[in-house]
Amino acid sequence: MGAREIARGGLLAAVAVALLYVGGTATYVGVAACVAAGVTSAVPLLRRARVRTAVMLYLTVSVLSALLVPRKVVVAAYVLLCGLYPIVKFLIESRVPLRAQWGLKLAYFNIVLAVAGVLAVFVFFPGMAVTGLFRIAAVWFAANVGFFIYDVALSRLIALLRASLPPDC
Repeated sequence: MGAREIARGGLLAAVAVALLYVGGTATYVGVAACVAAGVTSAVPLLRRARVRTAVMLYLTVSVLSALLVPRKVVVAAYVLLCGLYPIVKFLIESRVPLRAQWGLKLAYFNIVLAVAGVLAVFVFFPGMAVTGLFRIAAVWFAANVGFFIYDVALSRLIALLRASLPPDC
């Protein structure tokens, strides 16, 4: 890693932590701030496929935001999905045949959703009652539709960034 790459990663980490902090303090912008902070981990992958930089950026932002952001739900959303998914998306789209990509993406999301659900019910909110299989299935289906929309929007945003950022990024 060169000095330029480290500096760029530090600036992206600062932007991501600032976005997560804003999302953690302002009530209604948490989801948007988390998604925007997650896009920063895709920037090192735009032109030169710097997976190592993207992973280091994700880990740095995860640790710093866990220490600094007041609402830990925003941090958990970043750590579980929004921060790591652009890296996973890049790896799937660059190494897996086109036919299997959506299956792997949905499998990744459903595993993350199951882990988040288990953590929420059994670790963080043990007194929370889980009622109705139909409600759980409806929420699960809605979450998958939301993930599909998120993936398509992220792909379009990455294409827009590739077209608009300078070639040395």
